[in-house]
Amino acid sequence: MIDVDLKEAESIAVVRPESVTGLTESDIEKLRDTIDGYLKDHETLRGLVIVADQFPGWANFKAFTSHFEFVRDHQKHIRKVAVVSDSPFMSAAPHLIDHFVSAKVRTFAADDLEEAERWAATEDPRAGHFEVLDGFPDDVIAFRAEGEITREDYEETLIPLAQEKIKAHKKIKLLYWIGEGFKSFSAGAMWDDARFGMTHLGDFSKIAVVSDVEWVRMSVKAFAPLMPASMQVFHNAEIDDAKQWISEG
Repeated sequence: MIDVDLKEAESIAVVRPESVTGLTESDIEKLRDTIDGYLKDHETLRGLVIVADQFPGWANFKAFTSHFEFVRDHQKHIRKVAVVSDSPFMSAAPHLIDHFVSAKVRTFAADDLEEAERWAATEDPRAGHFEVLDGFPDDVIAFRAEGEITREDYEETLIPLAQEKIKAHKKIKLLYWIGEGFKSFSAGAMWDDARFGMTHLGDFSKIAVVSDVEWVRMSVKAFAPLMPASMQVFHNAEIDDAKQWISEG
């Protein structure tokens, strides 16, 4: 069985899987019905707090697929996932989940439930964003990364615009400016970046990366020989040169 405690005032749900034989399809339906009932009147749920002594598993394959479908359908509507457990497997779960969901995921010790609930209920400001740069030819997409770039930034800004440009042009060009306001990439953002790059390898004719971040510069130079596009790396002080180069035919 599964216990779902919806705390509407805090906009969080505390979930306790209590079955020793694994989650069932009816358990997942109970969770889905509770969350969907809340989402009818709210855009998002701030947090999902999972409290488990150990990984419960699934009673059968149908329960597994139902759980997968729940994650797929709700991951963009839940801002945070807190995993409360002393189990080594459950404690490692956030490192795996973060690659596949939009939510921010964090683990807490079993005796830190109150702290987990506070964290899940806190509305965080957006950590970062992509700023779309204007003044370029129509076949160019240009971005500046600000703050911490997350999976959400890729899926809401960069990927849709790139796909729109690819439909309109045979080949497109990309100016990617990782300037002084940049802080980091989340694991989910790095996964989306790699997946998008592999999917659209042949759609770019030129790529300009502008950054003083040494690991970024080294990574681009390492992968440049494998890319079909022409690639150049510029320092922040060379942004005007990068803009000129990416705009040339």
